[in-house]
Amino acid sequence: MNKIDLTIVIPVYNSQNTIEPLLLSINNSSSVIFNRLEVIVVDDGSRDNTLKITKDISSKLAFKIKIFSFKKNAGPAKARNFGAKKAQGKYLLFLDGDVKLKKNTLFNVFELIKTNRVKAFTGIWDYHQKSTSFFPQFKALRDWSYWFVERKLDSHYYLFSTRIAGIEKKLFQQLNGFVENYKETTMEDIEFTYRIEKKAPIKFCSNIIVNHEFEDFFPIAIKYFKRSRDWIKLYLKRLRFDPVTTSGREAFKSILSTIILGLILLTFLVPVIIIPTIILFLIYSYFEIKFWNFILYKKGFLFLFRSIFTSIILYQFINAGAAWGCFLLIIKGDNAP
Repeated sequence: MNKIDLTIVIPVYNSQNTIEPLLLSINNSSSVIFNRLEVIVVDDGSRDNTLKITKDISSKLAFKIKIFSFKKNAGPAKARNFGAKKAQGKYLLFLDGDVKLKKNTLFNVFELIKTNRVKAFTGIWDYHQKSTSFFPQFKALRDWSYWFVERKLDSHYYLFSTRIAGIEKKLFQQLNGFVENYKETTMEDIEFTYRIEKKAPIKFCSNIIVNHEFEDFFPIAIKYFKRSRDWIKLYLKRLRFDPVTTSGREAFKSILSTIILGLILLTFLVPVIIIPTIILFLIYSYFEIKFWNFILYKKGFLFLFRSIFTSIILYQFINAGAAWGCFLLIIKGDNAP
């Protein structure tokens, strides 16, 4: 029996348009010994043809694949935990069901884990989008900027992003996996990140890359609201930020954006307020300047102009989610994730 070094766990829900391209991208990976790999797909109660498509393509793949299905949707955390329990690999690699691997990504994962020196790692998603729409391109560049433009090179950035992230199975078991109380994709990865970091550093790997196509504004804005709603509960327990998207810097920009927006509206009634508004916007600009320069270089002035206002509006969804999370805690005593 061949030794399995890596198990890829893929939870899917209504992923009929993306699961086949993902599996084919694994199959088309360069320089990979497929008998050291297994893939586990957990269908989380899909109501479309995800399960059928996965079964149909399974016989065409060069690697071993196991397919499981839930009768009812239970959430990605439970699906990942289930897949991990069925895994034989020494390492687990979690992928979302709507990504595609770059040609060399899987090879780079195997190169990383063969030393046995890394306990947990995370990859990144390419900023290029097939869509020509503004917002998917904006969102991809925003994420890329966090990791490569605004990042302090001498600091430890960590995030166990389940879009593509790996962990030693032994450590995963010690941590009892993901918290299953999260029924939606909100903070289960962030909460798990915090627990991993207590045991071992999460290594950021810039050569472990996937392609991911982002949605338009409102689906993402609603996700931001929900993530912020659940994140505030974690923050009030820990009283600590983390160094990526839920950093103190991001929290400051978020609050500042709401103050600026409020002052802009007030200037119609009290014109003199325009002076403090400009001052605060200049402070806000100082914290955004690296991202703005990146956007200007990649996309030009018009795209930058739209990006500034889009960021400010997105921050309002984040702040509203945090406020709602605080309301649930104070008024309803809702301490559950």
